[in-house]
Amino acid sequence: MASDIGRAMARLKHRDIRTRRRAVRTLFEQDDPTVLEAFKPLLDDKDPWFVSKALDAYRMWGITAGVEAVATLLRHKNLDVRRAGANLLIPLGQPGKSLAFEALTDTDAVVQKKAAKALLMFDDDEVVERLIQHQNDTVRMTGMQHPTIGGGALLVGLNDPHAGVREAALEGVLKHDVPVDMEALMPFLKRRQQTVKILIWVAKNEPDRLQELTAQLQKKDMKELSDYLREEVMDSNDPLLVHLLEAGMLEPVARWVIRLGASEDVLRWNLINDSRLNVIERSKLLERLIGRADEPEIIERAKRLLEITDEELLKVACENLSTAASELDS
Repeated sequence: MASDIGRAMARLKHRDIRTRRRAVRTLFEQDDPTVLEAFKPLLDDKDPWFVSKALDAYRMWGITAGVEAVATLLRHKNLDVRRAGANLLIPLGQPGKSLAFEALTDTDAVVQKKAAKALLMFDDDEVVERLIQHQNDTVRMTGMQHPTIGGGALLVGLNDPHAGVREAALEGVLKHDVPVDMEALMPFLKRRQQTVKILIWVAKNEPDRLQELTAQLQKKDMKELSDYLREEVMDSNDPLLVHLLEAGMLEPVARWVIRLGASEDVLRWNLINDSRLNVIERSKLLERLIGRADEPEIIERAKRLLEITDEELLKVACENLSTAASELDS
């Protein structure tokens, strides 16, 4: 096997292109990382086929070969070769830190972006500083996602010249619960960015201002908020739910309670009887009770509602409940 590898490596320089291609195929068949050095000259070959095969070899064995192999790619004059090297920075891991710093100075924005992504794995103040002060907007956005970034840096990021960096900083502020002035969040609300996340932050930190934000909500926001409640809220005593009810944000609460059982009947019936809630949402709450038509209290409440409501949808839902109860009794 060693002799086969040696012959193949020697034939990479052969004048006959068919011999060289056979040599490349032979080396790949051997699957031996020690042959990687023989592919280095092919990175400069005039024939694109040999360049692509050399890159394949570096992708296959570059991490095993180590830092120098990846450095060979990152320092190459060919942009495609440098980008291939940048793709290896994350798999390279800890040994690739200095190379990632070096790649941040590359003239290509894509190489810079990939280097920034690789640097996220390093818990290092210098890393954060280099990322958030970089001239490339995308690199600064990545820096705002660093797991150890401080609250001060995130607050500064809220005023970055680039919109994407500002939004990334906002996500960090909300995710890490960084103390922030409400007025700093208002420009994002006006642009309808991260509306639901801001709403959740306000409910937790400045609930008295929650009601003034209701005008900012759109239909898609209601769905996102409802999904959040289903995932995060366990019962109606949750402070967020309480604040939403106090602010009159009933629709997401109704969508939350509709999936729950008898333990939340008090809230369910309060919503069914609340004229501020969209009648379609109220009728849905009633319709979901069909499966509990054997419970006398459910039927009694439906009868009382039927007597006082003028809404046709609610009347139909109440009548359906009574019909279901009668069929169960027969």
